[in-house]
Amino acid sequence: MPEDRVGPKRATSPFVKGVSELEVRPWRTSAQEPLDRRRRELYKLAAPVFREHGYRGATIKALAHACHLAPAGLYHYFASKAAFATYVVRQPHLDWRSVYVDPAIDPLRQLSGFLDLAILELPDFLLALDMAEELQLAGIMRIRRAMFAEGEAVFGRYLAAVRPGLTPDAARELARLILTLLVGSHEIGHGVEPDAAAMRDRIVRVLRAELVPVALDSARFDRVMAGR
Repeated sequence: MPEDRVGPKRATSPFVKGVSELEVRPWRTSAQEPLDRRRRELYKLAAPVFREHGYRGATIKALAHACHLAPAGLYHYFASKAAFATYVVRQPHLDWRSVYVDPAIDPLRQLSGFLDLAILELPDFLLALDMAEELQLAGIMRIRRAMFAEGEAVFGRYLAAVRPGLTPDAARELARLILTLLVGSHEIGHGVEPDAAAMRDRIVRVLRAELVPVALDSARFDRVMAGR
C-alpha cells in the first residue's frame, strides 16, 4: 500500500482550518467538465440567497447579483430558476462499481480528502434537496436515495481500500454511520451551520475506532487525518 504518495495536487482546506486536502477524484477524471464546474461555482455563490429567502423568495436579480452576473448571464448557464435551484442534485450519481480509488495515492489520504469535501459540499446538497421538495420535483425520492447512495459508495470504497478484508456490506454500514453523523449535525442545528472542525473530529474518532489498530498504526492514522 502506498504510504505517502500525495498525488497530483494539494491545497489548504478553507473549511477545516489547519487540515490539508487532497484533490479527490472518485469520478476518475482529472477535472470536472468546465461548464459543470462553473455551474457548481455559481450555485455556491447563490446558495446564501436561496438559504435566506427560500426558492420562491429568491429573485433572479438577487441570484444573479450574488453570482456577479447580469440576469441574462445567469440564463446562459441555467434554463430556469428551478434548474438552478436543484442543479447539484440532478447530476449523475456514482455507485459502488463506478467509484474510482486511485492506486497511486494512499487510500487513507483519499478517505480524509473526501471527508473534507463532503463537509464542504453537504450544506449545498441539502439545500438543493429542500428546494426540490418545495418544487415537488418529479422523482425527488429517487434523487434523495441516489445522492445518499453515492456518499455511501464513495466512503465505502475508500474504507474497503484502507482496511483490506472489510466486506462491501461492512464498508457500506460504516459509510452509513459517517453519513448519519454528517447529516445529523445539520438536522440538529435547525438551520444553524455546524462547526466543521468539530464535526470532522467526531467522524475521525469513529474512523479511528474502526481502523486502528486493525488496519493502521495510530501514529500514521493521526498524521494523515491531520493532513501531514
